[in-house]
Amino acid sequence: MGKITYADEIDARFGVPWTDDFKYVKGELQCALSDEEIDKLTVQDPVRAETLTRLLLDQPNSEKEDPVEWGWTLPGWRRVMDNWKDNKIHVVLGGNRSSKTTFASRLLVHMAQTIPEAEIRSLHVSEERSISDAQRYIWEALPMRYKRAKKKSENHSLQYTQKNGFNSAKAILPPTTPGAERGSTISFNNYRQYQADPQIFEGWSAHCIHMDEEAPESIFETLVGGRTVDYHGRVLLTFTTLQGWTPLINSLLKGAETVESRYSELMGRELPVEQISTNWPDCRIYYFWSEMSPFVDYSELIRTYSKQPQEVKLARLYGIPSKAMEGRFPKFNRDTNVVPHERIPFIADPTVRTTRYFVCDPGGSKPWVAIWAAVLEDGTIYVYREFPDSSMGQWALPHVNGLGKSVGKPGPAQRPLGWGYAAYKEHFEALEQGEDIFERIVDPRMGAATVREKEGESNIINTMANLDFVMRPAPGVEVEAGIAKINDALAWDDTEPMTEKNRPKLFVSDRCDNFISSMLEYTGSSRQEHFKDFVDTIRYLMVSGPDYIGGGSLMCTGGGGY
Repeated sequence: MGKITYADEIDARFGVPWTDDFKYVKGELQCALSDEEIDKLTVQDPVRAETLTRLLLDQPNSEKEDPVEWGWTLPGWRRVMDNWKDNKIHVVLGGNRSSKTTFASRLLVHMAQTIPEAEIRSLHVSEERSISDAQRYIWEALPMRYKRAKKKSENHSLQYTQKNGFNSAKAILPPTTPGAERGSTISFNNYRQYQADPQIFEGWSAHCIHMDEEAPESIFETLVGGRTVDYHGRVLLTFTTLQGWTPLINSLLKGAETVESRYSELMGRELPVEQISTNWPDCRIYYFWSEMSPFVDYSELIRTYSKQPQEVKLARLYGIPSKAMEGRFPKFNRDTNVVPHERIPFIADPTVRTTRYFVCDPGGSKPWVAIWAAVLEDGTIYVYREFPDSSMGQWALPHVNGLGKSVGKPGPAQRPLGWGYAAYKEHFEALEQGEDIFERIVDPRMGAATVREKEGESNIINTMANLDFVMRPAPGVEVEAGIAKINDALAWDDTEPMTEKNRPKLFVSDRCDNFISSMLEYTGSSRQEHFKDFVDTIRYLMVSGPDYIGGGSLMCTGGGGY
């Protein structure tokens, strides 16, 4: 057995670093400097001036001969390259025309030329998409010297047609390193193959696995888990997040730490450029913004998308997912409505006046669900605490049933606690630490439902009142009326920048993971939907008419009496 070259031994950097000294106009490379700047540069830095001149003359033709060696590499590309050795998983979420697929194809060809006898896998949605997209981009990235040479021999095969892609769905390069007995192989597969036969991905290892377009979570877990170990392999995902907060996105991005952000003039706020996943070790997430690519007419993209809803702009121009596409709260997304806990006004400044509410949805065998919300003087509502919280695990997990409905499935936080009424009261009051709760609201159906006790028949409302924990039932209005009130609180013109006058009225602490997930995933497609419970709590609050109650008004006392 020959010496194994590991993927983390290879320098992933290639190409010519892009500089703002250049620009593309209708696909033609031009100098971005004015005549005056060029004259000044010629005197002050003649070496740089000569380099720019040679690039203007030579780079376009050189790139045609060898796209990897002589093609431009953008700053976002270099970011991935610099982290290549230190991280196993690299996720590129890109806007339209942001160059993510071009980058991936050139990186694969670079690795195939650099690693002796490399094993590389490229996966797409279907065979048709593999041929039309993945295989076409790999063919375009190959140096012309390979295409001009004999297309097939004992140790390589580069037989390609636009209609059918590579012969046998494999691109086998000529040996490019001394001593190599065979060339590197880029094999093309697709997700449908796995769905038809999960065993198809067994028994092979790869230096690099590229998944173009979002993969089903099961495929991702299979490939990351065992197909890269032998070669210290790397996994590269590239896609546009058009499906919103999918199970895979949730797994990768939930709780992700932002390493670098950048101000977006179009969105009027900071947006992430690079993040570190907290759920997947050795995973970096990169956002390729469309405006960062010199190869795209960004003004045309702006004309196309400027008046689109915020979630469309975030996905199409920045690669940022917002929500489940079929969710009942289209305006709710992490970027707009989720606030760092420390930046909530009354958390940052305890002197900020609020009126606070507790809302509860008692369960049967599963734990009770509760939220705490505060209303500011201007009517803004902040959900600042939840139960169960993330320390108990996720309340519900994304799942599609046999009818194709997104209904979720129980998470670990739904395991029974074995608590009685007194235990819930004690725990809730311990969380509050003496906070002034103006009103406690409960599910009107479960709160008033008759239960048998030793002393006779009672209900949750009466039993908790006897424990000095007074709750009143929420108004018994139709579910759709409550959903409408939630959406009213989330409403704002997201085609314009956010201002004090143009913004939603409902926000949530970033510590309320289960509440956030429920708002993102809830579809209302089934009465058995597992994301329903936390949505019910905010629905009960909104139909109860939460308001700021100033000094001198009727105030709550003790356990919730007046």
